[in-house]
Amino acid sequence: MTGEPSERKEQDAEDFRFQELLQSVYEGILIAGLHGNVDVANTRAAELFGRETVDLCHSRIQDLISGFNDEILQNIVESLENEKHVLLEASCVRADGSLFPGEIAVHNIYLRQDPQLCFSVRDVTTRIETESRLEDTQDALIRAEKNKARMETITTLAHEINNPLQMLLGMVEADNNVRYATPLNRITTVIQQLRMQEELRTVKYAGAAHRYEIPAADIEPAQGDRLLIVDDEVTLQRFFESMLTAKIPGLQIETASNGQQALEAFRRGHHAVIILDIAMPVMDGEQTFRELRKACKENKWEMPAVVFCTGYTPPESIRQTLDRESLHTYLPKPVTGQALVEAVKNRLEFHALSHGSPSA
Repeated sequence: MTGEPSERKEQDAEDFRFQELLQSVYEGILIAGLHGNVDVANTRAAELFGRETVDLCHSRIQDLISGFNDEILQNIVESLENEKHVLLEASCVRADGSLFPGEIAVHNIYLRQDPQLCFSVRDVTTRIETESRLEDTQDALIRAEKNKARMETITTLAHEINNPLQMLLGMVEADNNVRYATPLNRITTVIQQLRMQEELRTVKYAGAAHRYEIPAADIEPAQGDRLLIVDDEVTLQRFFESMLTAKIPGLQIETASNGQQALEAFRRGHHAVIILDIAMPVMDGEQTFRELRKACKENKWEMPAVVFCTGYTPPESIRQTLDRESLHTYLPKPVTGQALVEAVKNRLEFHALSHGSPSA
């Protein structure tokens, strides 16, 4: 009996220190149960969400993050069995219904016998606005430099060789002809090395089980079973289509021969993934990507994942996009069927995870 007051004082002191730490953190902190019910919130979270702390503690995470649902919550809980953190990029919902872009880290926390989830929320409005202004400035500079020559003789020559080489490589892969595959791969390597100072990339993956990008509730989602191939070479369209159809069952594939056709097709189909050539007539891939992003922003459509597949060195604007956004990637032509399938399959799986599909 004599020890109880002392134990209570120690517990009170520990609770006080926890509250001091909680309230001093710059990010908004929400601690919730595994079903999403918020138990603890700090004053910074109250400021971000425009709610009283007591109101936050009677809310659910599903109501505070736009597009968040029980399936995504379950995916996060399962991911945290192997990962230390799960990262979210999503729109957060204020009390008045307005949204702000949030960067959210989630990890397990053990303040009581049952495990809980700690959501650390940061408002990234300023960062996104700055990035948008930088992109606009960059686009203006690119347009001003359009009259300058981008490619030297070697790059042009490589492009002329790449398309027939891609067709040969496709036929060799289809026939599983090892004898001809080896010399073709050697030629491919030499051509890649000839490109002037080109950064040769491996496939960059869109995400993993511990990273999700959740579209806001007012954003019309892309169709996870639809893909668009954009290339002015009909033979390459057919090769890509046959390879992907064989390896990814249930995938609906459309084709386009230039950027203008691609934009018209996307407006109808809202494809989740687009394979995009860069050097095309009517509208090239660089302008197509710019117009695609503009259309998605104006119409509140989800931006598709773009796999740039070209024999040319990607323009600087595309390179910078690839550095910033892992959703998109670049595959230099000639590309193997396996590399193409892996790039597409990864982005379809990432799309499924981000939209709460348990099958992902």
